[in-house]
Amino acid sequence: MFIFIAVLQVLLGLFFLVTGSKIISGKMADEFKRFGLPSFFNVLTGSFEIVGAIGMLAGIWIPGVAFWAGLLLAGTMLAGASTLIVLAKDPIEKAVPAIVLFVLSMTVSLYHFF
Repeated sequence: MFIFIAVLQVLLGLFFLVTGSKIISGKMADEFKRFGLPSFFNVLTGSFEIVGAIGMLAGIWIPGVAFWAGLLLAGTMLAGASTLIVLAKDPIEKAVPAIVLFVLSMTVSLYHFF
């Protein structure tokens, strides 16, 4: 099980490093405008993702860090899915990637909690 979680942490860490950087760079600014959110949400969300990604990677050696990183990323993805469904009124299918990332992040947190 440890190997599965470690691989999952690496994959989540790399994924969120890429997406967090993309969000901070402004490449997703149109999406945030579509949701009616102010521009500082780009930096806030991207920062959460990058900090969570670094925590996921560091958490391979320091399990407590992975626990908190998983919670941070899970919360970010839950907020993202909710934003798509509630604010943007998109169909639930558009929120599936965020929901899957929420579940995977929570899996890492729960593994390191118990």
